[in-house]
Amino acid sequence: MRLTIRSARGALLALGMLCAGARLTVAQSPAEPALPARLGAPAHSAIVAIMDSARAAGLPTTPLAAKAAEGVLKGADDARIVEAVRSLAKALGDARAALGPAADASVLDAGASALRAGVTPAALHSLGEAGAAPSGPAALATALVTLVDFVAKGVPPALASQSIEQLLRLGAPESRFETLRNEVEADIRDGQSPEAAVTSRVKTNVQQLGAPGPPHPPPSPPSVPESTR
Repeated sequence: MRLTIRSARGALLALGMLCAGARLTVAQSPAEPALPARLGAPAHSAIVAIMDSARAAGLPTTPLAAKAAEGVLKGADDARIVEAVRSLAKALGDARAALGPAADASVLDAGASALRAGVTPAALHSLGEAGAAPSGPAALATALVTLVDFVAKGVPPALASQSIEQLLRLGAPESRFETLRNEVEADIRDGQSPEAAVTSRVKTNVQQLGAPGPPHPPPSPPSVPESTR
């Protein structure tokens, strides 16, 4: 009987250790992004519901929490913050539709920003295809951030999209887009228009990446001396 009691105590001790381990695992798991404490209860509940729907759809929720925090930082009222979060959630869904289910969180976040900047879903889809290989997701995310930056500087969205797509199709790495953004910013400070700066810098980068030039015309046949005719 004592052996049975000892066995039972051992089982309970093991169960307790297992539960403690489970609690530790849960405590160490990644936490959901926190919402600002300044939000009123109705706004907080509305944003939580939006985030729950986004999570169920496989969309990242960190950008939504960040948007709420941005609204609080800027002093926006709760209604405007909720609407901004809802609008971003829709843009993330639209970005997923354009970029496909394989797009990671950073690409979706940048894609949503591109759509909100005026890039069309068709153009975003084409950019996603161009960046699928060989550039990869890190380069694609940085390329989309660069595109949004160009549009914010006054470059037409269509031109910005086409310019970035050229470099993606040539396999431009992430560092290439970071450098391009800095170069264009410097050219604008020196007095160039944003459109001219992007056009010129992208042309140079395309040449550096080894894009094939236009075909050369065939050589002219040698002239035949008069005496041999």
